[in-house]
Amino acid sequence: MHAELEQRLSFCGNLPSLPTIAIKIIELANDPNVHLNDVARVIAMDPALVTKLFRAANSPLYGLRRKATNLRQVLNLLGLQGTLALALGFSLIANSRGTRDTPLDTDQFWRRSLLAATACRILGERLAMKNLEDLFLAGLLHGIGIMALAIMMPDQYASLLADATDHPEVEMASLDCERLATLERERLETDHAQVGSWLLRRWGLPEHLCQAVLGSAYPSDADVSAQHRTLVECVALAVRLADIWIQPSYWQNSPQVVELARQWFGLDTDDYMEILEAVSTKFPEIAQLFQIEALDAAEVAGILEQAREVLTIRHARSWPATLGKRAPLEGEAQPVSASLPNSLPTTPISAPTRSDPDAVATPARDRQYAFDALTGLFNRQQFEEILQRELEHARNQNWPLSLALLDMDGCKRINEDYGKNIGDQVLSALGRLFGGNIRRHDIVARYGGDEFALLLPACGVKGAVHLLGRLLTLIREWKPVLEGGQILRLTVSVGLATFPDTALADCASAEQFLRAANHALRAAKDTGRDRLAVYGE
Repeated sequence: MHAELEQRLSFCGNLPSLPTIAIKIIELANDPNVHLNDVARVIAMDPALVTKLFRAANSPLYGLRRKATNLRQVLNLLGLQGTLALALGFSLIANSRGTRDTPLDTDQFWRRSLLAATACRILGERLAMKNLEDLFLAGLLHGIGIMALAIMMPDQYASLLADATDHPEVEMASLDCERLATLERERLETDHAQVGSWLLRRWGLPEHLCQAVLGSAYPSDADVSAQHRTLVECVALAVRLADIWIQPSYWQNSPQVVELARQWFGLDTDDYMEILEAVSTKFPEIAQLFQIEALDAAEVAGILEQAREVLTIRHARSWPATLGKRAPLEGEAQPVSASLPNSLPTTPISAPTRSDPDAVATPARDRQYAFDALTGLFNRQQFEEILQRELEHARNQNWPLSLALLDMDGCKRINEDYGKNIGDQVLSALGRLFGGNIRRHDIVARYGGDEFALLLPACGVKGAVHLLGRLLTLIREWKPVLEGGQILRLTVSVGLATFPDTALADCASAEQFLRAANHALRAAKDTGRDRLAVYGE
């Protein structure tokens, strides 16, 4: 953000502001030694906030079986981050309703923000992420820069808003925030995401929340640190999920949103529809809590049906060609050689991990030390180094981390019956299949012989089992035909271990993590092969 605009923002007296209570809660949240009793004393100074927190704690949103009857019970249930998220949300929405002479419909603005917050939290649950309250708060605040700019320069920003809508009148419902960000960069030399991130820093909010807001419009373009990439992409996806409900006809973009969900988190069409349905179920409770008008039930049903229909049509048109790039159609004969390149790749198939930004610049002379010559994937040594770093990040950030070892069943028999050349082609094809069906920041490696390793950052047991189940199905459905018409039928056994779940809460080393995954792999082999076994289950 250039200096002139930052100076104007600094001296703008009517920007969104926080009451004293919210500022004190932020200060407490930044104190590692804070006790809930300290928080209770601060909150007790604002009876209106106490009433709202009681209503939140006793709502279906938190599913408490018996009602909280005192403030300490409320805080124990909500937690410090949950209390912070609700307190900021309540205060900002209440204060903004008194704002005049802005081109924004504030109720519509907060409806979209709450939808993004709801989608962000549900997405985090789906991915077994631990920081759900941070996700909710990041989704809620992702567009706060829009409000700041609308307050600071109402006339100039009204023109920007009008040009970023699909209708002549200025209405938040039809606002295309990606188009708005592009126009802001052209005319203001900044965008609302940068302004929002600046405002959160001014309020003293943690850096990961500032970066989540910074990358909410264009996560790939934002100057976001690698350790916060998953949070940023979660918010960016949630914003697009919110637009399904807010923007007229935005449901037509469902295939593009599904593709982002696949690239970032390995989710598929079914996941997407289940998340949309979960948002439609949960949002009325949240809207009532924040005194925002909920969506019309008939409109909700219509949007879900239209989104489902457009995905069905797109799937029917593109399924054969898309699936054919990764695995032949069920029952289709395809020679092994037809699915392989004429020469080995010179770059790794998988993208570098989000915690390993320098991997892209690996010099050619060092490539042999980092990558497997047959498949182009990371080799064992490089993978173990990445695993140790990712485990340290997971422990520091309290994020889940899943590790899977995949072993091809009967590889020795293939080499003996058809020759090592065919075995190598199959291994190379499997490497391509794994690389093409994981999230952008996941890691795949050839761990040795006929064994592969997958590392899934910020992915819990549920998400990992879902992804690995899809990979096993793709492999079963791939039936390559050899010269002479013989059909190979391939299966893979998988062992999964997840930190901190699956009895690995105290895991501190890559070696311990690998032993757990290998133990699960042996269990999959011993119980019949062609299956997934989870360590500790």
